[in-house]
Amino acid sequence: MNNINDLDKMTHTLDVPVVNGLYNLEPDQILLNQQQNESNVRSYPRRIPIAIEKAYGALVEDTRGQLFLDCLAGAGTLSLGYNHPEINREIKTQLDSGLPYQTLDITTPVKDKYIRAILDFLPEEFATNACVQFCGPSGADAVEAAIKLAKQTTGRNTMAAFHGAYHGMTNGTMAMMGNLSTKARRQGLMADVHFLPFPYPLRCPYGLKGDEGAKQSLRYIERMLCDDESGVQKPAAIIVEPVQGEGGVIPAPVFWLQELRRITKEQGILLIFDEIQCGVGKTGYNFAFEESGVMPDILCLSKAVGGGLPMSLLVFDKSIDTWLPGEHTGTFRGNQLAMATGTKALEIITRDGLTQYAQEAGHYFRQGLQKIANQTTCIAEVRGKGLMLGMEIVKPCGTRNKFDEPEADPELTANIQRAALERGLIIEKGGRQGSVLRLLPPLIISYEQIDFALDVIQRAIESLVESQPKVNEEMQPLGDHHPWHHHFIQTSAGGADNFEAALNQTTQVLKSVFEGATKPYSGLEPQQLQQMINDLDLDEVQLPLETVIEQTGELIANNSIIVQHPNCIAHLHTPPLLPAVAAEAFISALNQSMDSWDQASAATYVEQKVLDWACNIFKLGPDSDGVMTSGGTQSNLMGLLLARDFAAERISGHNIQKQGLPDYAAKLRILCSDKSHFTVQKSASLMGLGENSVVCVDTDLNGTIKLDALLTTIAKLKAEGLLPFALVATAGTTDHGAIDDLASMADIAEQQELWLHVDGAYGGALMLSSHSARLEGIEKADSISVDFHKLFYQPISCGSILLKDKKHFKYFLHHADYLNREHDELPNLVDKSIATTRRFDALKVLMTMQCVGPKQLGEMFDHLLIQTKQIATWVDQSSQFELLAEPSLSTVLFKYVGNQDGQTIEQIDEMNRLIRTEALVKGIAILGETTVAGRSALKLTILNPCLRLTDFEALFNGIHTLAQQIAADLR
Repeated sequence: MNNINDLDKMTHTLDVPVVNGLYNLEPDQILLNQQQNESNVRSYPRRIPIAIEKAYGALVEDTRGQLFLDCLAGAGTLSLGYNHPEINREIKTQLDSGLPYQTLDITTPVKDKYIRAILDFLPEEFATNACVQFCGPSGADAVEAAIKLAKQTTGRNTMAAFHGAYHGMTNGTMAMMGNLSTKARRQGLMADVHFLPFPYPLRCPYGLKGDEGAKQSLRYIERMLCDDESGVQKPAAIIVEPVQGEGGVIPAPVFWLQELRRITKEQGILLIFDEIQCGVGKTGYNFAFEESGVMPDILCLSKAVGGGLPMSLLVFDKSIDTWLPGEHTGTFRGNQLAMATGTKALEIITRDGLTQYAQEAGHYFRQGLQKIANQTTCIAEVRGKGLMLGMEIVKPCGTRNKFDEPEADPELTANIQRAALERGLIIEKGGRQGSVLRLLPPLIISYEQIDFALDVIQRAIESLVESQPKVNEEMQPLGDHHPWHHHFIQTSAGGADNFEAALNQTTQVLKSVFEGATKPYSGLEPQQLQQMINDLDLDEVQLPLETVIEQTGELIANNSIIVQHPNCIAHLHTPPLLPAVAAEAFISALNQSMDSWDQASAATYVEQKVLDWACNIFKLGPDSDGVMTSGGTQSNLMGLLLARDFAAERISGHNIQKQGLPDYAAKLRILCSDKSHFTVQKSASLMGLGENSVVCVDTDLNGTIKLDALLTTIAKLKAEGLLPFALVATAGTTDHGAIDDLASMADIAEQQELWLHVDGAYGGALMLSSHSARLEGIEKADSISVDFHKLFYQPISCGSILLKDKKHFKYFLHHADYLNREHDELPNLVDKSIATTRRFDALKVLMTMQCVGPKQLGEMFDHLLIQTKQIATWVDQSSQFELLAEPSLSTVLFKYVGNQDGQTIEQIDEMNRLIRTEALVKGIAILGETTVAGRSALKLTILNPCLRLTDFEALFNGIHTLAQQIAADLR
C-alpha cells in the first residue's frame, strides 16, 4: 500500500499505485455509515466500494491510505484530473477576488472571459454566429433547455432520440433515454419521443456488419421522415451523442453524422449534439463532432466544460435564439467559480496540446486493450475515440444469443471491475446489460499509468477467465496511515481535500443559519438548551465530521445569538466584516503562534505592519509600538502593569521584574472615573495592588470625569503620603459612550508625573471618522487600549495595546533559550507580550484594511453616530419610552414607561428588567440593561451600520407589545 505524501512523489515516485496482494474491499465504518444513512438510489458505491480521502491527477487515495488509478474521473467531468494545481489556484484567486459565487445571469468579467474561451474552443464555423445559454448546473438541464428551444423554435412537439441514448434523469431527458430498466417504474415521462436505431456494429438491429448497419439506419430514418404513413410526426429535433457513453462507448461513424446532418437540414429538423460526456478533448478532438466536419444547430455541454465544477451550457446559432426573457432559468446558471475553472481548463488543454495527446495516448491505450482482447475469449470488441474507450464483455465460452450475437456477460463484467479495483484500478461499466467496461481517464494520464491500467485489466481478466486456479494473494494490509490521519490537514497533494470539504460544508450550514434567522435567538428555553448540550457524548461515540458539522449547525449555530440580526443590539459585539471572517480561516488553518519568527514568519511582519499602521493612525510618534492582545481586558492590564513597573523604577530605581513589589506598593494608587471599565479594578487586583488601590473620581451627568475633582483627589492622595502613579482616561464608556477630556487629562498627567493610559476599546475607532477631533490628546497617552473587535468590525478576539515609547516594553521582556534567545536577530513578538502563544489576529485587520479601508470604516462610524442621534430623538419624543441620557457615541439609554398611571418607580424598574429578560429568552430582542442615576435602564448599543430606521421602529414596536403582555401577566 502507498499513499500521497507530496507533490513530487505524486507526480513521479507514486505515478502508479502499489498494491501488495489484493486490496480488501470489505466495507469499513465510513462505508457502513453510508449504507445506513444514504438512500438506496446510490449507485457508484455499490460497484466501487471505497471512501475517498483525497486525490490528485489520475490518482485517488481512499480513507485507508490505498492509492487507485482512476479511469472514471467523475464520469468524464475531471478532464484535468483531480486537484490540478492551476485549477486550484484559479479557485482561490476567484474566491479572493470579491466576486460572488453565483450571479444568476448577470454578467461579470469572469463570465465574459468564459464565453470567449468557449467560443474560441469551438470550430470557427460554428462559433462565428453562435450564442451561449447558461443553464442549471447539470447536463440534464442543458438538454431540457435544448428540448424547449427546439420545440418553441419549430412549433413542433415530437422529439427523436436513439437506442442506447443517455441524456439525463429528468422528466424530459429520461423520456429520451434508451435504458428501459431505469425508467421502468416511471410514469408520465415526456410524451412524443420516437427512438431511432444507432449504429452499433456488434449488435446491429438489421443483422448487418460494419458500416452497412449504419447505412441502413440512415435509410430507415430518412424513409420514416418522408413516409406520410409512418405514424411519426416530424420531430422538432433529433438529439444524438456523437459517442454514446452510458450506452456502451459507441462512436457514431463520421459519414453517418454527415448524412444525419443532411437529412435534418432537408427536413427542417434541428440537430442537437449532446457532448456532455464526450466533449472537451476526450475523443482526440475539442468536440467529438468536429471529426465529421458537420455543425449542429444546438450543442449541449456540461461535465468537463466547468473545469471540474458544476456547469452546463447550450451553444446554438443565433437564428434560432427564440427565447423570451426568463423562459428558461436556473438559480445556479451564474456559477462564477465554474466559469473561472472552465476558462482555465480550456486554456490548459489548448496550451498543453491535451486534445492531441488524448488522440495519441488513446491510440496507445486502445492498442493495449486490443492485445488483451486478442488473448482472451471474453472481450467481444474494443472501441472508442481518444481516451473514451470501452470493452464489451461476453461469455468466454462463446455462446451466442438468439440474434446470433456474442452473449453478453454482465456478471463477469462486474467481477472484472471489482478485480481491477482490488488491484488498484477504478473503471466503470455500462452499455447493454451492463456488459461494457468503460474507461474515461483524465487527459493528463501518463503512459506509465496507461501501462499500469493495461496490466491490471489483464491480470483481473486472467484471475477470472483462465482455467488455472487463482493465485493465493495475501490481503492488502491497512497501511502506514494511523486512523487519525484524516482528521488533519496534510501538506501532500490532495492533503487539504478534507479541509476544503469541511469548510464548504460549514459554510453551507452557516449560510442556512444566517439566511433562516428570523430573530436574534431561537427562543429555546435556556434549561432545555443546557440539557441538550450536556447530553452530547464526548467519550464513547465518535461521529463523522460531516455529521458533527450538521449537528453543530442544528444545535449550536441555530441556538446561538445572531449578532447580525437587527434586534441583537445589547453589547459592544459587532457583526464581523467578511474579509475578517475569511482571515479567520487562514488563521485557524495556518495556526501560527505569535511567539517567535520561526513559528510565525510572515505573520510576524504582518502584525508589526498592522501595529505600525495603528500607531500612525493615533499619531503616537516615531518611537511608538504595540502588540496584539485578546481585547480590552488584557490591554488595560498590560498598560497598568507597565505603568506600575515604570513608576517603581522612577520612584526608587526598583525593578519589580526581578525584585517583586517594593515595600511602598501599598501606597500606589491608580486614578480613573467612576464610569471606567471594571477591568481597571481587576487589573489592580491581578497586579498585587488590590482593588482598593483604584481611586474613582466623580463624573458629570454626561459620564465624563470631573477635572476639578480629579485635581483635588490627586492633591489629597499626595497629602496623605500616597503615591498616585497612573491615570486612566476613557474614550467611550461602556454605558454612556462618554469620552473624557483627553487633552486636559494628558496635561494633568504630565504635570503630576502620572502614566496616562487611555481605554479606547469602544471609542478608539473615532480616529477613522470625521469626529476624530473628539479624541484630541490621545496622541499624548503613554499607552492606549484599542479593540479591533468592536467598531473596527473584527471577529472576537482582536485587540491591541499601543505605546508611545516602545522602550517601555522592556518590562515584559524575559528570555527563554528555546524561544527568544538573546543572540537572535530575527524579531520575536513574545518580547512585547504577557502572553506566549497568541493568535495571528493581525491578519484580520490587514485583510480588512486592504478590502474595506479606513475611509469606509470611518464613514460607517459617522453613519452610526447620526443614526444614534435620530433614534435618541425619536425615543425622547415617544410617549411610551423615556430617554435617560444624551448619547455620546452609539449608545441609547432609555426605559419603557408606558402608561404610568398608578405605577411606582420600583414597578417601572421591575417592568424594564422583565422586558430585557423576556425579550432575550423568547428570542424577540437582545437588549442591554444597566443603571442610570440608580434606576434600571435599557440600552441599545448601535453598532451595525447596515440597519435602517425601520428596523428600530420594528424593534420598539416589539418592545411595546412585549411590555403590554408582561403587564397583563402581572395583573
